[in-house]
Amino acid sequence: MSPVITLNKTGDSKIEVKKSVFIGRSFHISSPEEASDYLSEERKKYPDARHLCYAWVIGGESARQKSSDDGEPQGTAGQPLLELLTSNGFTDSLVCVTRYFGGTLLGKGGLKRAYTDSGRQALEAGEPVELIPALSWREHCSYPVFEMLSRKAGQSGWVIGNVEYGQDVAFDITVPEADQSEITRYCLDLTGGALVLKDPKSLLTRGGSVSIS
Repeated sequence: MSPVITLNKTGDSKIEVKKSVFIGRSFHISSPEEASDYLSEERKKYPDARHLCYAWVIGGESARQKSSDDGEPQGTAGQPLLELLTSNGFTDSLVCVTRYFGGTLLGKGGLKRAYTDSGRQALEAGEPVELIPALSWREHCSYPVFEMLSRKAGQSGWVIGNVEYGQDVAFDITVPEADQSEITRYCLDLTGGALVLKDPKSLLTRGGSVSIS
């Protein structure tokens, strides 16, 4: 199964080719509306630029996607940017490139290379990370058990969040799907069978950094 990748932060790039300047940016997005908002901000930043070409992908297997050449010759800008996203397995990501025309025509091949290079550098600057299948539970336990579980979570890379302190401790715990047996057994052993993890929610969580092609 191919890895699923998203962006850890906003990325920036800038290259010059025969006096044309290409300004790349990449963003993590969650909706087409958010992509439109980012693109509107880019247009406001560079109102005198000749082109703002872009591509975005949202979702997993039934992904939505869109690209635009914004006046460049067909297939020289938006499509190469979209191919960067899809060929590397990106999801929930936008990459755009603003071009200031330098007076020299680059030809279709030159344009495609320039937009691809600018987009790739912007994506790399956004620190791509792999999304890992994970499971999450909402549980509660005593303070001593929570202290032990927190220590184990820190050692194992499990994530505890949304902690609420009351008569006991309520919390969310998220682990990689591959660790389900380990955490289930650990909780049973720790509590003598009192803490039984069941009916988890499935999600994707951010893993380690990855390189793109």
